[in-house]
Amino acid sequence: MDNDYTNQIRSFGAMGYSSERIADLLKLKGKERAVLIVRLSIPEDEYYQAYKNGHAIGEWNIDAELAKQAERGDIDAIAALGERSKKRRINDLKKDLFGI
Repeated sequence: MDNDYTNQIRSFGAMGYSSERIADLLKLKGKERAVLIVRLSIPEDEYYQAYKNGHAIGEWNIDAELAKQAERGDIDAIAALGERSKKRRINDLKKDLFGI
């Protein structure tokens, strides 16, 4: 791949987009598309790292906004924040125990 898509991939990761959707948004076709999709699945690759970093930032932004609303007494935000926290703990346990 000749172009550096790191910043765009980070932004798309923040939105939680799939690797296929990212390739579509970057208007990649053929071999370039396939290479990007593969690179997004390799933990040592800079594009994978940019995606994961963007995804973590996006999740943090959502949690931070929910926390602000929860502090103001928004019951729905409190519930959503609790659910997100619970889901994150479950996913962390699955990863630690089973690698998934």
